[in-house]
Amino acid sequence: MTTEPRVIADLDVPLTDVETHIERLNAQKRLAEGTAAEARHLGDPTDHAWERLAVDHPEACSHDADYPGWTEHIAALTKLNRTKTTR
Repeated sequence: MTTEPRVIADLDVPLTDVETHIERLNAQKRLAEGTAAEARHLGDPTDHAWERLAVDHPEACSHDADYPGWTEHIAALTKLNRTKTTR
């Protein structure tokens, strides 16, 4: 028994569906990367020393005033990322 070959149009999907699927895959990848980074961080034997350094020497820590425009830049990126994920 032979079957008729399917035409490519039968497999076509709207571009918006493909874009949505890719965005979801990218979000899953970012989550996996973030989870892996957090796991590495939790297993870092020197982490407590870095935490203590900031407590013992706050003068060595950077502040918003050290990097003019940085806070606004991060706020703009955060807003952009939220816009992308809520489409």
